[in-house]
Amino acid sequence: MPIDPAKPFDLEFMVMPAYDRERLDLFVKAMVPSMSRTRIQRRIGEGRVEVNAVARPANWRVLAGDGVLLRCRIPAEGADAGRRIPLRVLYEDDDVVVVDKQPGLVVHPVGKHRHDTLLNALYWRYKDVLPGDAAVSLANRLDQYTSGVILATKNTAAKRIVQEDFERRIPEKTYLALCRGIVEGDAGEIDLPVGRADFGRDSRRMAVRHDGAGKDALTRYRVEERFAAGFTLVRLKPVTGRQHQLRVHMSAIGHPLAADLQYGGGRRLVLVRGDGAEALLDRYALHACRFAFRHPGTGARMEFSAPLAGDMEASIATLRQGAEERGSWDR
Repeated sequence: MPIDPAKPFDLEFMVMPAYDRERLDLFVKAMVPSMSRTRIQRRIGEGRVEVNAVARPANWRVLAGDGVLLRCRIPAEGADAGRRIPLRVLYEDDDVVVVDKQPGLVVHPVGKHRHDTLLNALYWRYKDVLPGDAAVSLANRLDQYTSGVILATKNTAAKRIVQEDFERRIPEKTYLALCRGIVEGDAGEIDLPVGRADFGRDSRRMAVRHDGAGKDALTRYRVEERFAAGFTLVRLKPVTGRQHQLRVHMSAIGHPLAADLQYGGGRRLVLVRGDGAEALLDRYALHACRFAFRHPGTGARMEFSAPLAGDMEASIATLRQGAEERGSWDR
């Protein structure tokens, strides 16, 4: 049954213990970071955000286990926009679909990105396949410029099971990141609380907070390769899932992700070999290379990997060939 683009579709979230007693507007902001707090509060004022099927005010305190519903809308003029967005599907069945997301693709329709998102592409793919009462929902999130593996569910039962598994920290996520500087030691942990930085209430910037305003955040890392030009390729495993956690943590130990302007890694990365060959990276160097989860239907453990996106692959290959960074980089 085709999806009516004028009909609201829902984004549903389960409140995990880490967000217990968080303000409703701040919780929605954490779940959909690309949506401004002003827009969220407007939707709350319109009664389009519900807690356990009841519309609540912005300052309502959510509790662990609550279900939060955000009513969105796909504008009619963009109903077929997903048709033009390429999808690299790694796996799909009746319950789930696993996608290798390209860098630069926003996952949810928010702000100026109303039509050109991963969710638009998934809705287009399944609009004539799924039953009328079923919908595709993203199980995990990747920031716009992060590439790699992302999971979506196709029905309510699968969504509920996967959400519960996330709450119990059953899924395992692994990332590859190219960082500035030579990381000492072959492995370690970064155990630093992460919270919103004091740059305005609507700021998306996060920071390490030791003043009680941060939430516990733990990242495990392992060095994969070091390069003479002053970069390190690291494998990152977030134990917790705070907004921008990996980027904040690597910056906090003095090794921001390459081309991560927001957290000190520079505006872009330009590498040049002796023969003049160049590699360019103009988005932060983070790739979700592996994702493991329990299948919501069968209970079997499933694991999927995605190869490095082309820009990161080219940059790493050029570094291996003795490339050096060209020119200055903006902090």
